[in-house]
Amino acid sequence: MAALDEKLNRNGVDRIALSPYRQWARGYMEPGNIGNGYVTGLKVDAGVREKTDDEMLDGIVSYDRAECKNAYIGQINMTTASSFTGPQGHLLGYDLLRNPAVDTAKPLFHVKQWDDSELPIYDAKPLQDALVEYFGTVNERRHHPAPGAFVVCANKGVTASRPKSDVPMRPGQGYGVWSAIAVSIARNPAMDSSMYIEDAGVWETPNEDELLEFLEERRHAITKSIAECGRDAGVVFKGSWIGFAHVMMKPGQIGNAITVGPYFTLPVDSIPGGSLLTPDTDMRIMENLTLPQWLNAMHYRSLTVGEAIQY
Repeated sequence: MAALDEKLNRNGVDRIALSPYRQWARGYMEPGNIGNGYVTGLKVDAGVREKTDDEMLDGIVSYDRAECKNAYIGQINMTTASSFTGPQGHLLGYDLLRNPAVDTAKPLFHVKQWDDSELPIYDAKPLQDALVEYFGTVNERRHHPAPGAFVVCANKGVTASRPKSDVPMRPGQGYGVWSAIAVSIARNPAMDSSMYIEDAGVWETPNEDELLEFLEERRHAITKSIAECGRDAGVVFKGSWIGFAHVMMKPGQIGNAITVGPYFTLPVDSIPGGSLLTPDTDMRIMENLTLPQWLNAMHYRSLTVGEAIQY
């Protein structure tokens, strides 16, 4: 990464992305951050609650429940980006605090790109896990965005309810909700942007196994979109990571599925040996540490080992 930083610095681009706060991350573009860079991560989650007679409030609460599930991004003011992470950006779990599972992951399949190269498609769980470990969870919070922070995010979501009785479904009703996020890594990160694609929908049958089959088919549909977007922009990607979340509602419940790629800055006390006086060194520390090394240096237990986290 040092060679990339040197190349970008010659063009006036710095990727420093530090928050002056202790413990809390901050949203990219909030005043007072140190550096012009940002960090992004992958979050895709779904939550439910019992439905009331107020659909607006039901939607708010179910959305908040999904925000607070797994990687904690509760209590933020979320604004929307059009889903690119460029030369000034880092991807958590990949560029910073690299998850070793990224390097051992096997492609699920490949798709042809416009230049006839093969794009490998991976399960995004290693990247999703990295954001959980860094932000923490609602019950074990670490370096999540500050309460009330204005956080730019690549995001989409869907809300649906399940009737209490077995009646024909109306628009806005279903048996489940699902969401998906994909990040495609630019082959030439000094010149091109990596790209997010988000998707979400309502599931209209009671069979969860059929939903899981559908999501695997959806993964193929998303990869076609990735290839077409690459063609349109003249960009070649070296790998795409796609993750899903879903939930089946019980009768009388409302569900919300969200897909979020937050753009944020790192609090310096989340960097082992970090200092606001040495921002370049701080970023190199996070580039050189693997995720397990960081957990050990911070004396944190892993939140994602085994099947502790379900998306």
